[in-house]
Amino acid sequence: MSRRVTISVPDDVAEQLDQLPARQVSAYVTEALRRRRVSDDMRTALRTAGHPEFPYDPIRAAQRLATRQVTPEAREAAIARIAQLLGRPADELRSELDRRSAA
Repeated sequence: MSRRVTISVPDDVAEQLDQLPARQVSAYVTEALRRRRVSDDMRTALRTAGHPEFPYDPIRAAQRLATRQVTPEAREAAIARIAQLLGRPADELRSELDRRSAA
């Protein structure tokens, strides 16, 4: 089921939407909103697990973990929740995060 919704957006966003084929605008906006919901859910999970919000910085994140500013338990809880939200195995996600922080 779907329904029509009218929204107002800034000119720069309207220009982006104007560049899409007319039949793809709804799908584009729907996907963007769903991704935002997952992103918001992940941020909430991280905050709940004791992680404050930080800009993307894998090196600094590894340093915080090494100095125990983020407890291993809080990290594991966050990884488990994010993996659940993404529908991915926690071990796979943990390995990916470890690789990124080592790079």
